[in-house]
Amino acid sequence: MPIPTPKSGETQSDFVSRCISEIYDEYGQEQGAAICYSTWRENRMSKLSTIERAMAKMSEIRKHEGINLYPNGEVNMKEPCWEGYEQYGTKIVDGREVPNCIPQE
Repeated sequence: MPIPTPKSGETQSDFVSRCISEIYDEYGQEQGAAICYSTWRENRMSKLSTIERAMAKMSEIRKHEGINLYPNGEVNMKEPCWEGYEQYGTKIVDGREVPNCIPQE
């Protein structure tokens, strides 16, 4: 079964609900949700200009700037930030608590 595409004027929650219900039998709830959210993002990004797309990606990257949760493939709680950054408390990113890394002065 082909993956549905968003309809004109359809909200994200409406699309994802419709999409999951259409592909549930083939992919199940979790994988169906991942596919539908990915399809929504790809559809939105395809309508942006090159500059808007680059700015959206930079905004997403900036949310995590300075955070080094898994250096060299393993968790290092002694130094959770990249070189040149220091931890200043924690913050919530995408629903989870992570180190708040700020540039060293």
